[in-house]
Amino acid sequence: MDIKMMLDPDDQMRKELEAMGIRDAQDSEYEIRRRGKGLRYLLGRKEDQQFYISVEDIIFIESMGHDILIHTRDDIYNTSERLKNLEVILDPDKFLRISNSVIVNLKQIKRIESSLMQKFILHMTSGSKVYVTRGYYYIFRDRLGI
Repeated sequence: MDIKMMLDPDDQMRKELEAMGIRDAQDSEYEIRRRGKGLRYLLGRKEDQQFYISVEDIIFIESMGHDILIHTRDDIYNTSERLKNLEVILDPDKFLRISNSVIVNLKQIKRIESSLMQKFILHMTSGSKVYVTRGYYYIFRDRLGI
């Protein structure tokens, strides 16, 4: 049987499933995942290779059309996960959705710049800029206590 496993490579549940003959298949109609604080890695692709990306290394995740891109300091990876799913499985103490197309790692924000029309511009540690849109302005402001 094949199941999409959103589990870290060293997760005990993954080991037990694999010992029972269950394989990790990204295109399976079934999935198993750990929510929130227990997740340490995301599966990403670059060209034809798969990588386990440490959650701590993620600067931000963005949706561009049908592609979901994971930005780290060193590289950009694709993932097959939807932004909505990533929002659920990532630790809410460390990650926050700031627009319909972006989730940021709060620990990777270098500077917050106020902008017109209830918006913020976030300067990330990688040098990238991302925008908190009006729809997420109060959520962001309340979360950071601004």
